[in-house]
Amino acid sequence: MRLRLSDPCGRLSVCNGLRKLLVAAWLGLLWPTAASAWSLVVEQGRVGLALPDIRTGGWEVTGSQADVLPAINASEDTAVVSFSPTSLVVTDRLAYTGADQPLLLQELRTDLSNVTLTLDYGASGSWPDWVAVKGEVKIDASRIEHPALVPQAWSFQGSMEGRLADLNVQGALVSESGLAVDLDVQLGPDGAISISVNSGIEGPEDVRALAETFTGWPELLTVDTGSARVSAEFRMGTDDGLELNGGASLENVSGVFNRTAFAGLTGDVLAALEGDRMTAQLQGVTVDQVNPGIPVNAIRLTSDYAASVARPMDGRLRVQEAAARFLEGAVQIPSGVYDLEGGSGRIPVEMQDLSLARLMAVYPAEGLEGSGLLSGRIPITYSDGGIQVKQGRVSAEAPGGRLQLPADRLQAMLGGNQAMDVVVQALQNFHYSVLFSTVDYDETGKLILGLRMEGKNPELRGGQPVVLNVNLEDDIPALLTSLQLSGRVNEAVTERVRELLQQSGQEVKP
Repeated sequence: MRLRLSDPCGRLSVCNGLRKLLVAAWLGLLWPTAASAWSLVVEQGRVGLALPDIRTGGWEVTGSQADVLPAINASEDTAVVSFSPTSLVVTDRLAYTGADQPLLLQELRTDLSNVTLTLDYGASGSWPDWVAVKGEVKIDASRIEHPALVPQAWSFQGSMEGRLADLNVQGALVSESGLAVDLDVQLGPDGAISISVNSGIEGPEDVRALAETFTGWPELLTVDTGSARVSAEFRMGTDDGLELNGGASLENVSGVFNRTAFAGLTGDVLAALEGDRMTAQLQGVTVDQVNPGIPVNAIRLTSDYAASVARPMDGRLRVQEAAARFLEGAVQIPSGVYDLEGGSGRIPVEMQDLSLARLMAVYPAEGLEGSGLLSGRIPITYSDGGIQVKQGRVSAEAPGGRLQLPADRLQAMLGGNQAMDVVVQALQNFHYSVLFSTVDYDETGKLILGLRMEGKNPELRGGQPVVLNVNLEDDIPALLTSLQLSGRVNEAVTERVRELLQQSGQEVKP
């Protein structure tokens, strides 16, 4: 038996359309008891109705209204509903509350043009298990809220296929700020959801869109050149919480972070979150230069780090490669595993053949000169309070060299101690054979050098041998600020430092 209802005008009243759906439902439920085969066709009947709220697996969909133009083809087994253009579903609220960080979408407008629904009467489970969807869809949300996102409007255009209980959605997602990502969403029958996103970032405009989309974007990070391919996979389960795997493939990225310029950043950065554990990896990362005031060049990094979410600083660092060029010499962290729990773990930085002449050249003071090569080992401790160095060791390579420090600068470093006049005179032209120093640095930025030097000044006491033991102090943040204001980094850093000093009420000195 076949029954056809049609509207030659292409539009029916809400009441008539709803009546047709009720007739189809009644026939689908009762007719199989009286007939072995039947079918029902409803063509182009406009329907407006309220849809039931959904609450399952941590998901809530409430306040949905449909204004659609469906064509229905029903039989004793299934009903197929095909939607024509202008078919729209409006939803007040879609939320996922099954995690510590809830997701909320407000005022969704779903365009169902060219979408087909299939209702399988024989399927088991709740109604999301017997409703399948296939077709192209466009969704606009007036506002999406999540702790990781800046609240704003989003739009999506793509395709969906599968039963509502395990629906797959693929397409392009665009934020109001302009960030565009490729999106793949898979719903699970247990209420879990898997989300994969991929995006290409290139140039300042894309970076601006990224910064205006994510709440965790560092406020003082600007990117001028380069590109990145960013991907992430999220899984929100009903019991296991949030799992995250993400990564960025960087290509020749340059910019400024806080008061440090960087250039030529290339390589892969990976991160993962599972339960209460977080991990991060640097794979084949290279940087042409990092410059906070004194440039560090040719950086190479391959390492990984693991810690608990509750105590991110108390983790374990595994270094495969960490090396750079500094002051015409080499610095590196030896390969190994470093336990940083409680902030007590030390990361040793080894220095080899650093140029004393180059160090004197970059120091912001007139009259500094020196020669010779320095090597040593600096143990760095990093905690919430900042960086510390305790009992680092630096010494000059044989056969030594020459050191010249201007009297006024040296007197300032020695605190104006008149008893140190001989030291000041000797260091006006000191030819050393031994130069050794302990290095200590605290969280406030105070550097203390415990210098021991053996040598002579040919112009002092007939060139007799002299042994000098001197403690020198310097304020490293103030030193770097002076270098940054001098324009030795770049114009952007200089301007940022000026702004930060003005905001703090400090005097800006060139």
